[in-house]
Amino acid sequence: MPEKVIEKIFEAPQITAEEYKKYNGKDVAIYKGKIVADGKTSSEVMKKALEKYPNATMEEIEIFYVQIADLLIL
Repeated sequence: MPEKVIEKIFEAPQITAEEYKKYNGKDVAIYKGKIVADGKTSSEVMKKALEKYPNATMEEIEIFYVQIADLLIL
C-alpha cells in the first residue's frame, strides 16, 4: 500500500508594519496566522508557544526570524 504524501506549500507570514517594528531582530512563533510568542532563539520561541497552546503540535507552529531592516517597503 503506497504511503500518503502530504505536500505543504510555503506561504510567507502576513506581518504588519507595526509587528515588524515590535519584533525587529527576533524569532517569532506564528500559530493560526497570529504571532503568539517571541524571543532570541527559535527553541525559546517554540517552548513559549507550546506553553501557551499545549494542544498544538510543533508542525502547526511556524517559526520565523523578523529581519532587521532600516526601511520597510510595502
